[in-house]
Amino acid sequence: METERREYVILGQGLAGTMLAWHLLWLGKRPLLLDRDAPDTCSQVAAGLITPVTGKRVALSWRVDEFHPAAKAFYARTAETLGRNFHHELPQVRLFQNDDERGRYAKKKDLEAFRPWLSEPPPSPLVDTARFHAEPDDGFEMRGSGWLDTRGWLAASAEYFRALGLRRTADIPIEAITPDADGARLPDGTRADVVIFCQGHEAADHPFFRWVPWKSAKGDILTIAAPTLDERRIIHRAGWLLPMGDGVHYRAGSTYAWDTRDTTPCPEARVLLETRLRALLRVRFSVTAQHGGIRPIINQSKALIGRHPAFPCLAFFNGLGSKGVLHGPLCSDLLAAHLVSGTELDPALDLRKNV
Repeated sequence: METERREYVILGQGLAGTMLAWHLLWLGKRPLLLDRDAPDTCSQVAAGLITPVTGKRVALSWRVDEFHPAAKAFYARTAETLGRNFHHELPQVRLFQNDDERGRYAKKKDLEAFRPWLSEPPPSPLVDTARFHAEPDDGFEMRGSGWLDTRGWLAASAEYFRALGLRRTADIPIEAITPDADGARLPDGTRADVVIFCQGHEAADHPFFRWVPWKSAKGDILTIAAPTLDERRIIHRAGWLLPMGDGVHYRAGSTYAWDTRDTTPCPEARVLLETRLRALLRVRFSVTAQHGGIRPIINQSKALIGRHPAFPCLAFFNGLGSKGVLHGPLCSDLLAAHLVSGTELDPALDLRKNV
């Protein structure tokens, strides 16, 4: 028996689901968020980094000129409602690992598209060699970088939507969702015009989306105490080091493991991360915590959004991977507009065009 009718039901209140809920709310809708409240999900433990220049190729992040302003405006708008800013802009220092990275940077640093993301003038020395194992100017500093306190932002958003009656704790068996011409029926009898699946790497097991080309990867992150380090920027070489703002604690990561979906912190990953830290830092540090999570990665490391090709009452928003904080706001904006107004999706992101 049908007990309730909803226009939009979002399964999963991680980064994807929460961002989509905000955009639907701003379009005048009342989306219902359902989440099972599992501890230490990937979105919760994520570092939340925004890195405009990225990777071994020292390249601009994909379409950063579009994604970056959308993300900045999105977090500012949610901060106005939540009464607290969870997005922190911080310069990021990229220290070179080898001559290949030095050469790539030398070829790109004067390009018109590249220059806006570089600090001008660059600080000199770039790092204090008394605190870091590095040459004083062997790298560059980028601007436009920063991080989102994902755990804090998700918790504050959850409380806000719960106060509006739009967020519930629920563990919905996917196989019990029944799509038909009149929407989708949930196991409790709720009828939704559209159910949007935003459940991270677990979607690889869903009967509706098994055909999506997944290649999710586990990542481990450490929290360390380094009271004498006194670094307020993000530092990147092989991995990254993120100051937490109290002058003592930092997060350090991360690893990639492609052959497991076990989120239990991995001892071998801790050894690897500590080895990287000792190669980077001259100061003493101690590990205070370790967390593991599974990044939801789809082939080509790009998110997919849109309606199911056979069941229009089912929609999908997933695959943000390690770029969720940067890519998520614009992707969720596009998906919300598509669901509400039928606007065309970007072909590069459209689920139906990438099956």
